[in-house]
Amino acid sequence: MQTDNQNRNKLAQFGGTPCINTRSPHEVWPPPPTTEELDEICSQRRRDISIKGRSSIIREFEEQFLCFLEGHRKYAVTFNSGTSALFAAYFALGVTEDDEVVGPALTFHAALSPAYTLRANVVLVDIDVNTRCIDVNRIEEAITGKTRVITVVHQWGHPADMDRVMEIARKHKLYVIEDCSHAHGSRYKSKPVGTFGDVAVFSLQAAKMIYAGEGGILVTNSESVHDQATLLGHYRDRSRDEIKDPLRQSYWVTGYGQKFRMSPLNAVVAKHSLRHFPERKRQRHLALEYLSSQLKQFSFLSIPSRSTDIDMGAWYGFKPLYNPEALHGISIEVFLRALQAEGLEISMASAPVLATQPLYSSERNPLFPNHKGRKIAKRFSLKNAELVQERSLSLPTFNSWPNDKALIDLYVTAFEKVQKNAGALYEYYEGGKQQKIDDQQQSESRLAAN
Repeated sequence: MQTDNQNRNKLAQFGGTPCINTRSPHEVWPPPPTTEELDEICSQRRRDISIKGRSSIIREFEEQFLCFLEGHRKYAVTFNSGTSALFAAYFALGVTEDDEVVGPALTFHAALSPAYTLRANVVLVDIDVNTRCIDVNRIEEAITGKTRVITVVHQWGHPADMDRVMEIARKHKLYVIEDCSHAHGSRYKSKPVGTFGDVAVFSLQAAKMIYAGEGGILVTNSESVHDQATLLGHYRDRSRDEIKDPLRQSYWVTGYGQKFRMSPLNAVVAKHSLRHFPERKRQRHLALEYLSSQLKQFSFLSIPSRSTDIDMGAWYGFKPLYNPEALHGISIEVFLRALQAEGLEISMASAPVLATQPLYSSERNPLFPNHKGRKIAKRFSLKNAELVQERSLSLPTFNSWPNDKALIDLYVTAFEKVQKNAGALYEYYEGGKQQKIDDQQQSESRLAAN
């Protein structure tokens, strides 16, 4: 019995028993289809898989999504991806050559990269360490006479400070794009995100809480934005039927030469995921609130706090920060290796600071190599974004409550185990013991070779 206890208390990477043997993946998403969803997909397949304007399932989903936003938006236009919808948003707001777009330095690249397709420039602003959203106190220093748009991303589901963003935008006469791809159902001061800016976009990619497989949706109250976004990716029937301005409507046969429409089959999937959102959100919140409460006991983890005037909605990711100073100074790589050996699905968060990527750091636009107005995106200190990139952990976004409680408890047990064995980890990796073992093995290999 004592041996069993010793094995359980000993780190798995040193020969002990792993805390978790649960089969992967620990985060199962998207959920399996319901019978009703499969029946409607089959029915749609038999009936029609082409797209004829804003009709049938496309109209149905768009109208349901506007209801999801509680009537705060007048227009909705579906696209084949969130990236296409963001491209349409920038285009519809008139972003053009040498304009500047201000946005957060650490987020998914597509929140800002469509601006480059319009030969505009991006100016990166540091983030708030707690919310992971754009630091509203740093926005104004990034604004110049060429700035046209402020883009906010409600990162991991946490709403940005929209009161301050809109105040700055009004002061400088700028447009605001809300990228709500992580934040379906999130609320800022009781109002749904996506209903503050001039235009908002929601990705409907398969990992999102409301998903189509691949897809996106743009929402706005502006008739002009609606018309321009529609003409960009929806030629023929929809442009003919929906656009009232005679000059714009004259383009209905060709649109503006692009095609970014959503498939009806994707719309069926999106409709059913929207239908199940309230219950899935409830379960995700219960699971992640419990996980948060359990992990707060560890001084080496910083769990982002949330004010009472926001709702995390889809809560797209669970990303605490690792504090090595509180765990013998053990590097994040050593820390992760120990937890992974215990059976945890944990890694560093994958999104890099955008300024490190060639699309943002090069003075050459690969789409327009002869464009002379290109500027690098980093013009200011991005110390918070760099800190989060270096220390952010990615854990499963547990979705099933109370089924996931037992697995979450095992995750907590693994963190406790690593904490208790932190001294041994430090000695092995940071204190030079591993290097001595490596040197000895290399010496033995050389002797064997001779």
